[in-house]
Amino acid sequence: MQRENRRLAAIVAADIAGYSRLIGQDEEGTLSAFRAHRTELINELIDRHGGRIANTAGDSLLLEFPSAVEAVRCAIAIQEGMAERNRAIAPERQILFRIGVNVGDVIAEGDDLLGDGVNVAARLENLCEPNGVVLSDDAYRQVRDRLDMAWTDGGAHDVKNIARPIQIWRWSLAAAPEATPPEIAAAPAPPQPPSPLPLPDKPSIVVLPFDNMSGDPDQDYFADGLAEDLITDLSKIGGLFVIARNSAFSYKGKQVDVRTIAHELGVRFVLEGSVRRAGDQVRINAQLIDATTGGHLWAERFDGDISNIFGLQDDVGARIVSAMKVELTPAERTRVNRTPTDNPRAYELLLKARAALRRAPQGLVEALSLFEQAIDIDPSFAEAYAGYANLAAIIWSEGFVQILPAPTALARARQHTARALALDPENALAHITLAWINLFQHEHSEAIRAAEIAVQLNPNGARGYFRLAEVHVAAGEPFAAASALEKGLRLEPRPRPELKIGIGWLQYRLRQYENAIATCAETREQLPDSLPVWTTLPMAASHAYLGQAEAAQAAMDHVRAAWPAVNRAFYYLYFSFLRRTEQLEHDIEGFRLAGMPEWPFGFEGREEDLLTGAEIKTLYFGHRIEGIGQAMGPYKMSSTGNGEWKGHFGEFDVAGSMSLDGGDLWIRSDGIMRGQRFRMHIYRNPNGTPEKKNEYISCDVHDLREFTVVGESVT
Repeated sequence: MQRENRRLAAIVAADIAGYSRLIGQDEEGTLSAFRAHRTELINELIDRHGGRIANTAGDSLLLEFPSAVEAVRCAIAIQEGMAERNRAIAPERQILFRIGVNVGDVIAEGDDLLGDGVNVAARLENLCEPNGVVLSDDAYRQVRDRLDMAWTDGGAHDVKNIARPIQIWRWSLAAAPEATPPEIAAAPAPPQPPSPLPLPDKPSIVVLPFDNMSGDPDQDYFADGLAEDLITDLSKIGGLFVIARNSAFSYKGKQVDVRTIAHELGVRFVLEGSVRRAGDQVRINAQLIDATTGGHLWAERFDGDISNIFGLQDDVGARIVSAMKVELTPAERTRVNRTPTDNPRAYELLLKARAALRRAPQGLVEALSLFEQAIDIDPSFAEAYAGYANLAAIIWSEGFVQILPAPTALARARQHTARALALDPENALAHITLAWINLFQHEHSEAIRAAEIAVQLNPNGARGYFRLAEVHVAAGEPFAAASALEKGLRLEPRPRPELKIGIGWLQYRLRQYENAIATCAETREQLPDSLPVWTTLPMAASHAYLGQAEAAQAAMDHVRAAWPAVNRAFYYLYFSFLRRTEQLEHDIEGFRLAGMPEWPFGFEGREEDLLTGAEIKTLYFGHRIEGIGQAMGPYKMSSTGNGEWKGHFGEFDVAGSMSLDGGDLWIRSDGIMRGQRFRMHIYRNPNGTPEKKNEYISCDVHDLREFTVVGESVT
């Protein structure tokens, strides 16, 4: 006789409240919406919490988890996620789940589950209100001391086919503190760090930039690099709290009392020093100060040859750790004492490359070359590969095709990241870069995993926490994103303006509108002539969501003055890495409320002038066209009969492919928008003539163009 496959499991039973009514009023729409919720939200949450789908039937789901804690976390996350997805949907069309969770004995039959444990979960689901979660007493005992959630005693209930009354415990979305709406309130809005900041519960330090005492301003990169690497090494020690590089370097060249600096940054210890270099000889003078008393813990001079530069750095770091009475774990000791390269020349090139990066975008080409030279000199230099990979990923994601073609930039970013991790699996920058690449390729789980590894390797790395916040918010996880952002801001209380741009966007996406406005205002003041679109868009949309129409319009006018062709269709495509549709809709709706048009220059074509697919094929494919774009000026383009095209637009030569999907023309190029395809609309121009080269109008996310056909393509 075959033995039954029994096991103890946490079971989740969920169904849609009022499913028959929803099907009756719109069967196709309801089924489509349910599928979207499954694909975009529920399946991912099940995977993340270690669960699996045991059975589905119509509107119901039966899930199995190895842990009651993860089962309940998943159930709560589903309800919170659904609340956000339902925000823009009319109440009568909303899909609302009821969820029951039980811990009990089950019988496995293939993928399906049977037994009393399943029956109880199904009965709990029937006792649940829409948007709620009901636990059995067995499940409640497993989670009550492990999850910080408010549960209400629901009493004992007699239910069908269960011999004994069931004691239940209720959780309600409406009763939860973070539930109105969940995504907004659950993403706590950390204000700009107050002053003074409270001291951390561990030894805390800021390493100020070292003064260059060499008498040669060209050696600034060397002094800065030594201080930056010391910050990086100390940041790898979990028993320390280390202020990030950008905040520390915000005091460079300023005469500020160390006690004031410590007060502003919320740390106890301050390290300051100087570097003197004469040929291959290096002298580092350093002093560690206890800012609570103003007294020196120690002041020492470290002399050595450039070939032993890492030994000098280790000596300084060891004195700091000893003075602060911090015990290193064996793994931390190995990580901190690892010598990145045996070649001093390769190390100098790395420091010069980092310095060139600070002069972006002008310094990007120089930085790329310097990273390459460092790799050529020492092919085992992991940090040089990581630096190159990070820069190549930026070039790819931001579309700097004049530096590297997009496919080349992406390929090199991946190759150099892989090489860096093969040489040094604990290189935090390589993991940060991998998270960025995965994010833009819609691989959200992999992006989160890479960013989490980065902060584990460098627990004081503000850059890692900011990247973790970015990937969490893109994955539709505002709780985790807000937590990571808050940690990053504590480590980086004085971020450089370029970094503030990303922080402003994070705050906007976390619905921290007032903080986003304040951050963007500071950034615009510090960078008045740089990136006006990116510094102002979150401000405009935040004003709009706060009902501040006049301020929103003023900010959007600033955006349109900088980029007259700005349009919502562009951002639908550019922000497609946002996993959840409602997050993307939130971004775009804010732009609409602030006055951003749907298409470039506010163009609205007439339906009767729109060309059909057949007309487009006859007109576009296999022909040469010439015209003028309102944004980019004169352009020429030619295509083959099968849709391969090349063209000259403004200052750029671009090539790609095009295809017809129904009546729509779709354009794709590796050098545009990370290779994503975009739609182009073609209209007749009622007032156009061949002589003026304006017989037709094309409109896409980049430009509004008038053109005419000038002949067949030359193959």
